[in-house]
Amino acid sequence: MTAAAALNSSIRIEALNVDKPILIVADRDSVSIRAGTIVEIGDATHRFAEDTPVLLGTLEAGTDYAVMIDADGQPFAENVSQQNPLASGYLAGFHFAPGGHAQGIAGGDTTPAINPYSLWNIGFRPACTDPRGMAMVEFAHGRFWGDIYLLGTDHQQQGTSRYGATIADGRDLPMRPDGSGRYKKLDYAVAVEIAAHHGKRLLGAEEFFAASYGVKERCSRSTEPARTGMLDDEAQRFISKRGLFDATGTMWQWGTDGHPDDPRPSLFGGSWIVGSDAGSRYACLDCWAEYSIDSIGLRAASDHMRPA
Repeated sequence: MTAAAALNSSIRIEALNVDKPILIVADRDSVSIRAGTIVEIGDATHRFAEDTPVLLGTLEAGTDYAVMIDADGQPFAENVSQQNPLASGYLAGFHFAPGGHAQGIAGGDTTPAINPYSLWNIGFRPACTDPRGMAMVEFAHGRFWGDIYLLGTDHQQQGTSRYGATIADGRDLPMRPDGSGRYKKLDYAVAVEIAAHHGKRLLGAEEFFAASYGVKERCSRSTEPARTGMLDDEAQRFISKRGLFDATGTMWQWGTDGHPDDPRPSLFGGSWIVGSDAGSRYACLDCWAEYSIDSIGLRAASDHMRPA
């Protein structure tokens, strides 16, 4: 048994509803453990008869936080930007985004907020090994988790979804997973390889449509952005209902057409170049796999972990 597995095996969570996370968002900058939750950590048992606020301190926009319970039974959150919370013995977590998710179909806003779709806990999380920077999406075929941010060039250290990272594309090339240098291009094969290295995959067409819903349609940024999640006078229009930043109108994103047996390389969302063509349903489902240009990036996804 690895050290990470040993840490996680010492935590057991009982929830009234295993189809929901044990955390709930009260407002933009507060989160609680849901009433009826029981958490066992080693020999200690913590019962939460009512919604119990998590001590947060000062939250930093664009940061992931993870939750633990102190010796007195008080839940608290810590910044886990530099560590995988699943490998460090935390029981739950969330992402504090630099802007709020879309409430309708005109994009989000520029006020920092906890992404309510980023709430995870042991037993309710993405199936990949690191839940940071992801939001859960529900659609006709079930659930999956999508990266909140586009891939950054230094993903081997930062993960595939990090706020403020240099956006990886065919000009600003991503590092190889082993740190031995940068890829020579960011084509479909490289996109698949990078996602797989992190235990993730590319989005299918219907998944992308669901994940990007809520953006302002038929428009794009006026210029190319350099870093992930940066908000300006126009960027909030491209935050989706699930809180994905730059979901459309910023960078084309590698994906597949969603065929279960023979998926075709596809591109989604449109870039800053395409103007009124960009949007949540804008897709090229039969693109040349060798494309690698400055307007094509990557957003990774993960299946939802099945309950044990």
